[in-house]
Amino acid sequence: MQMAMMKRMTRFFRSRDSERGQSILAFVVLFPIFIVALFVVTDIGRYLYLKNQVRIAADSAALAAAGALDMKKVGSGEFVLNEKWAGQRADGAIAEMGAQIGEDNWLEYRVASVMVSGPEVTVIVDGNGSSIFGGYLGISGFNARAVAHARAAVGVNTEW
Repeated sequence: MQMAMMKRMTRFFRSRDSERGQSILAFVVLFPIFIVALFVVTDIGRYLYLKNQVRIAADSAALAAAGALDMKKVGSGEFVLNEKWAGQRADGAIAEMGAQIGEDNWLEYRVASVMVSGPEVTVIVDGNGSSIFGGYLGISGFNARAVAHARAAVGVNTEW
């Protein structure tokens, strides 16, 4: 009986020896996959942040442009926006936002176009951001575009 028990124990320890090094192999195979996943998640986060910042910039520029009422026409009862002033106000809003995010020098945005139609304005803002790890995959950066609409306050239609 003692001999049978010794054989079982010997078999048990031999089977453990054959599994030696398995965890190192798993680490060597899985570690690069984890690193690549980390790189991808980081760049996706930067892209989503860029998209959000461009949307905020477009909204801000549209609201600023909506305040550019043409005072000559307002005096005659016609509420329209001055296209030149609307463009200047939109550019000013974008410049101000750019100054506020000074530490995020990896992203930039600009007003692509300002379209005025009576009391309504549409602003298109383009943004560019650099990738951290995408360069290894041939992706140097990413772009985002946002469109925002705003309407000038045109007075009160009814009396209280």
